[in-house]
Amino acid sequence: MISTLSKSLVAACLISGALSAAPAQAAPSLVADLATGEVIMQEEATRAWYPASLTKLMTAYVALHAVREGRVSLDTPFVMSMRAARAAPSKMGFNPGTEVTLENALKMLMVKSANDIAIMIAEGISGSVEDFALEMNGTARKLGMRKSFFVNPNGLHDPRHVSSARDMAVLARALYKSFPEVADFYGIGALK
Repeated sequence: MISTLSKSLVAACLISGALSAAPAQAAPSLVADLATGEVIMQEEATRAWYPASLTKLMTAYVALHAVREGRVSLDTPFVMSMRAARAAPSKMGFNPGTEVTLENALKMLMVKSANDIAIMIAEGISGSVEDFALEMNGTARKLGMRKSFFVNPNGLHDPRHVSSARDMAVLARALYKSFPEVADFYGIGALK
């Protein structure tokens, strides 16, 4: 039986290339068994493309890793900065100074794909978006993501910000295997 997390992450891998590929081109894709890592199907899986909001999977991974290291907890309150509040939509729209626990921020990140929340998480974990991007890239290297380079935690377009379907599958599997305790975060249908 496929868990909700598995379904969400498989869907993320399936649509990964479709988010940014030109309409006339086939989208890079990779379908893998999350439990075993066996590749079931792939097409141009190592071609570089813009990961858009799938970037938030790496944001969640780095944040959960920081929890595991004891740098923060899921109950740690993060503060919405001016920079985060100015993020382009999709966003939650909180005023600067609003506090949100990391647990609630991660849920909003997964459900709403909120760009302001992604920045808030980055600043709360690493002090700045730029330092968080360094952590994202270090994590990508450790996971074996060879085609990825991150410059922000939300996936807003930057020509330097790239990944591949293969790398996103590696990341999806790492989330699935490393953090089963938060699997329910990926299956939340809505938040109020």
